[in-house]
Amino acid sequence: MRKLLVGIILIAVVALVAACGGGASTTPGGGGSATGGADTGAIKEGGIFRLGTISNPDSINPFVGFSSLSYILWTETYPTLVQYDQNYKIIGDWADSWTTSSDGKVWTFKVKPNGKWSDGKPITAADAAFTGNLVVKYGGGPAAMMAPFVAHSTKFEAPDATTLVITYDKAVANVLPQLQQFFILPQHVVEPIIGDKGKGLKTWDPMSAGAQVGGGAFFVKTFEKKGTTIIQKNPGYYTTPPHVDAVGLTVYQNADAMLAALKGGQLDSVDTMPPTLAKQWSNDPNYTLQIGDSSFTYDIPINSNQKKTKHRELLDPKVKNALDMAVDRKQIIDTVLNGYGTPISTVLTPLSAPYNNTDIPVPSYDIAAANKILDDAGYKRGSDGIRVGPDGSKFDWEVITPDNVEGIDRLFEILKTSWAQLGINITANKLDSTASFNAIGAPDWKYLNFDLAIWDWVGYIDPDFMLSVTLCNQLGGWSDTGYCNPAYDKLYNEQGVTLDPAKRKAIVWQMQDIENQDHPYIWVAQKKSISAFGKNWGGLTEPFLLGMSKIPWDIIHQNG
Repeated sequence: MRKLLVGIILIAVVALVAACGGGASTTPGGGGSATGGADTGAIKEGGIFRLGTISNPDSINPFVGFSSLSYILWTETYPTLVQYDQNYKIIGDWADSWTTSSDGKVWTFKVKPNGKWSDGKPITAADAAFTGNLVVKYGGGPAAMMAPFVAHSTKFEAPDATTLVITYDKAVANVLPQLQQFFILPQHVVEPIIGDKGKGLKTWDPMSAGAQVGGGAFFVKTFEKKGTTIIQKNPGYYTTPPHVDAVGLTVYQNADAMLAALKGGQLDSVDTMPPTLAKQWSNDPNYTLQIGDSSFTYDIPINSNQKKTKHRELLDPKVKNALDMAVDRKQIIDTVLNGYGTPISTVLTPLSAPYNNTDIPVPSYDIAAANKILDDAGYKRGSDGIRVGPDGSKFDWEVITPDNVEGIDRLFEILKTSWAQLGINITANKLDSTASFNAIGAPDWKYLNFDLAIWDWVGYIDPDFMLSVTLCNQLGGWSDTGYCNPAYDKLYNEQGVTLDPAKRKAIVWQMQDIENQDHPYIWVAQKKSISAFGKNWGGLTEPFLLGMSKIPWDIIHQNG
């Protein structure tokens, strides 16, 4: 779920830390140069880049994890065929080149030779074929988290060590953007743990041997979900090695402690600067702030499972519309984001243009109109002022609030105050990110218990992934709403194989119309990403790039 919030993504919160770029370094697979930031001209090799965050990587198992920071770790430690460059164009990562068949169904990739996993074993196309076929086989179950990235594929083949052939059932519109998140796993590590019907994929611990077996620029040497994770340079990396020897990622309980560590010299960077402090820190000459667009969005998931038995009033589109009209987005952006945000009304941000449906307006904040909708729908207030549904259920709901979402306490209080004016009471249930996700799916991913949540998403440039999270086959996977609509699923399948951009756009807009009518989410605001670096570190790339490319940590360096 890229929640970190998404998370990721991206992006602890999902605001992705721009860890880097600088100098005049050649980007892997791209053949170009990356410049900018605060370079002094000389690069000091080695050292540890110490990064602080108030989010946390929830898992380093790609069949289980969902936070943006987990995705950043996978991007850095596993080969991907392609990645984005600093202009957000697709270039090769492990792949040197690729070709397609005349019918668009067969893609052949030539990959870089001589790469090694961190345990010294060679990385070959057989690892990619194994991973792809594993996801195809178990994509409807234990491998659901990775399934969207190989949608419509039917088989992966490795005719030799440096050639991968992927066959699709139809020509697919977005093969390369999807493959940017297809993490290639070591066959010799994963194959023995698959278990019956792939169940072992969900329980796999990549750290069981003491360290992760990685094949990217780095591998995870030590992993602490709420402490310090060390990712160390992989000596077998298949392209130009990174400048730093390691990255230390430390999770802090709050922004104050994290920023005190940055100020005290225990950190070199923080991945997310609280918007309320950004202007203050931007005036300090000892630090460089990177502020940029991101696909980080605040959202309110609503339990939309038609089989739920409690608080079925939340299935009524009229109730959902009233709630949406009673979200004071301006106050949220002004106070929670200190102006570093934009109100939104759909799953896609302008970064996905032209696929974001601009015909769906952001609802005006109108308490009177929202009350009228509820009154006209027959939801009367009880003696205590709280509305009651036809079945006697009071509009008294629990809201799951993950503790690693920046500004969530203030956001909740704004909602509570506004919705109280509608005759609705909400109570926060604050949990860590893993417990929050489990509570949403409870019991046993049947989505029967939760009412609402506040969370965030960090999407990609191509719309496919964010469109996929509300598919019926993502119940027990990415879904955080329990939503399922076969008509929506049909359109999702169509957009993925519609090669004409204008026709694909029309389908994607129609999908957003359906979601807007069914309201599995209330979309609140798009947040800018803000990260900070000590002045002794090299040039900086766009914050949004981290998690979509190895370039940031490949070229981060100390100034010489």
